[in-house]
Amino acid sequence: MMAIPGVGPVVAAGWLAATAAGAVAGAVVGGAAGGIVGAMIESGVPEKDAHVYAEGIRRGGAVVAAKVESDKVATAQTILDRSRRVDLNTRREAYVTEGWTRFDEAADPYTADQIAADRGRHRTDPRI
Repeated sequence: MMAIPGVGPVVAAGWLAATAAGAVAGAVVGGAAGGIVGAMIESGVPEKDAHVYAEGIRRGGAVVAAKVESDKVATAQTILDRSRRVDLNTRREAYVTEGWTRFDEAADPYTADQIAADRGRHRTDPRI
């Protein structure tokens, strides 16, 4: 469990959690981009995408990241394709339509009621 500014307490493990912890420490010391956005950028995620992912987490979503060897990328992609996932560009467009511009570390994490309302706005499958 770790606390990420603007996101709150999260369960994180592995390389992304270690990178996030280092990014938070670096931001405190040197004023660099920290938290989850900094960790994602550090791991190669484009900044504009990192902001959307971080906002999704703030709104109660989850991000699954896997660092795999190049010969296992196709297998990992097949596994991820079996899951219900969010289209990043569609979600970015929805956030922008609502007036969002970028992840704000100073913003409070969503409450349970806000999470439920947000999920209702973005639900694409009526069975869930």
